Amino acid sequence: MPTAADWLRAWERGGDASAAARSLYLLGAADQATDEDALLQLPLGRRDALLLRLHARLFGRRLDGVARCPACKAVVEVSFDAHALLTGPDAGDDTSAGVFELQSAAHDLRVRFRPVNCADLLALQDCADLIDARGLLLQRCVIETTKLSSAAPASLPESLQAELAQAMAAADPQADLQLAFHCPECAHDWEPAFDIARFLWQELHAWALRLLRDVDTLARHYHWSEADILAMTPRRRQAYLEQCAP
Repeated sequence: MPTAADWLRAWERGGDASAAARSLYLLGAADQATDEDALLQLPLGRRDALLLRLHARLFGRRLDGVARCPACKAVVEVSFDAHALLTGPDAGDDTSAGVFELQSAAHDLRVRFRPVNCADLLALQDCADLIDARGLLLQRCVIETTKLSSAAPASLPESLQAELAQAMAAADPQADLQLAFHCPECAHDWEPAFDIARFLWQELHAWALRLLRDVDTLARHYHWSEADILAMTPRRRQAYLEQCAP
């Protein structure tokens, strides 16, 4: 079971890292028996399912958020259940990426591909623009492209890329999570994308700052070390904090 010190180390390590890297630090801290290579091969849907469960474990199942209505600009507050956001019959329990196939009679092509994984996201960080990122992603995820009529190798035409992107999203729906928002002011409905990796990191960041503030208070009052304070249970730390109150 990860300790408060473990989560603080993950938070500190991810301070200047990308969102993709931070998600790996979170999962690595949550399951220290899983090596980094295994985490890198996680499909994004599986990663996000693990992050949703991790949020429930650390901060509870309720996720509170706000968004600005695109129609009237009102601020809309919403709450969701983390477990309710898990999709699919196995709710992301399958750890294998799998291989999927798209057949296009219009292009006389069969495309075999795998879902995007964590390593792919890290590889995209150095891309100059979206066009380069899309090209690299297809290069990494497309396993084989052949003719339907002859099974001969073929190149992937640009006109098929949008259809392939839809097929890749359908193959891993947990990775493309959208939330249903309703504006009480103007009755507008919309579905913004939800990034659990960013959301969970924001929660961890706020928790870490609160914890360090508590450590500072107890260290000043009792002259204890950070390690000793972090080794306490949250209830005991809170009891000592109450004794410090004026």
